Amino acid sequence: MRIHPINSGMTTRLALSIATSLALALPTTAAAASATPAQMTVEIARYFEQCHAVQVCNGSFLVVRQGKVLYRGALGNADATGKAQLGVDDQFDIGSVSKQFTAAAVVRLMERGKLSLDDQADKYLPELPYPDITLRQLLTHTSGTPDVFSVYQQLLVGGKVTAPILGNDAAHILAEHKMQLRFAPGSAFEYSNTGYLLLAQVVAHVSGSDYADFMQREFFTPLGMTHTRVRLPGNDAAIVPRAYGFMVRADGSRKPFDQIANFYPVGPGSIYSTTSDLERWAQALEQGKVMSKQDWALAQTPVRLNDGTTAPYGFGFNLTPSPLGQPRVAHGGDWRGFKADFTLLPRQGIHILMLTNNSQDDSVEAARDAVEAIIAGKPRPQLLEPAHWELYRRASSMNATELKAWLQQESARTPRRYDFPEQPLQQAAGELLRRKDGDKAIAVLEFNRDAHPQSLKALEALANAYLETGDRAAAIAQVRKMLEIRPDSKRAREKLAELQH
Repeated sequence: MRIHPINSGMTTRLALSIATSLALALPTTAAAASATPAQMTVEIARYFEQCHAVQVCNGSFLVVRQGKVLYRGALGNADATGKAQLGVDDQFDIGSVSKQFTAAAVVRLMERGKLSLDDQADKYLPELPYPDITLRQLLTHTSGTPDVFSVYQQLLVGGKVTAPILGNDAAHILAEHKMQLRFAPGSAFEYSNTGYLLLAQVVAHVSGSDYADFMQREFFTPLGMTHTRVRLPGNDAAIVPRAYGFMVRADGSRKPFDQIANFYPVGPGSIYSTTSDLERWAQALEQGKVMSKQDWALAQTPVRLNDGTTAPYGFGFNLTPSPLGQPRVAHGGDWRGFKADFTLLPRQGIHILMLTNNSQDDSVEAARDAVEAIIAGKPRPQLLEPAHWELYRRASSMNATELKAWLQQESARTPRRYDFPEQPLQQAAGELLRRKDGDKAIAVLEFNRDAHPQSLKALEALANAYLETGDRAAAIAQVRKMLEIRPDSKRAREKLAELQH
């Protein structure tokens, strides 16, 4: 998503004031149930304008109801410079929204009799060191495969990468590093990018063609998805017009936050698309053009674990009901500065498609839920200004105790003016650490921990700040809290061992 630059605190407050004055909610639910599509369009447009005004919504957005467009728009900037404006044809990295495409490729090969979903994966990937994992388990994140991204990260950070990484060596890495399964296949659900790296290689092996070529030939070209492609080293420069990821620092400046050089995670990600092309895909799914309607129903069926319980995930789709209790078929994407959401509300015939590029982690889901509420006749949600810009400004004149008191006061205020998203607060604390204001950074991170008590990232950020300011005992205490929340966290165990060494 791209947003017009609003750099000064004064301008942000003015934008928020304007946005608040526009907050004219739809009538009560009973009255709004008869709202016309034109009225819905007005309300959705006002929501996105307000969201843009508080520096959150920066991207391309499309809302369709019963086959008719309620809202289509692009807001903000195409890159960190703030000079290029976004258009609705700009292509975004869609992150893990890509997984449904990989799943569809596997289903198509199944429909052609080339494979069975209950085939063992090592039938097609002989190097895979796990003989009991099936393709169905890879599709539904129930295989227990460990994370090879951590290996790639070490290679990339260590400067040891001389050729592009596409993930097509994932089976080899799992075997070479003797990586153990996270759990017995089929016994649990745990989201796995590794599983979809492996599935992309199964598609290539079974089809006899490169994964990207298969996707282009079987889906993108026939469905008229002319602005969609698998990003590869050879076509990177050809992705135009294009959105580039960025983040807004606590001081209001911007920095690029686009792709990692030499890294192309094909299968779980690495697809660029537009909201219009994703709408073509959504229609094709529902019309039986991607897979048979019987298999489309199967793809929307929650996975059943070995013990008979289920998890709300199908074949590349999250099946958690919406906040209004409606059936929902969806998937998010989160890669670098890009946050995406692909949501179908089948009972209402609603498609909500959002592509953003300004690193606003939670804003996409919040906007998706707001759109559903508006269409359902609920009052348009109040939009809050992210607190970290004002926080950073106040840090120049407040001590650590005053800064934490201000955060606590504002979070308890009714009505609230500010939102306190986790990642921006951590970024603000990072800027304070770089300014050698360690006590203020810790005050912010302690508040962040209390505001997000189940977040391992919030605890880890606080532990790192304690360590940087010389309080090893406090750092160890935070890592122990991480393990209390998630006893099986390998990262927390390793960090605790490192701190206690």
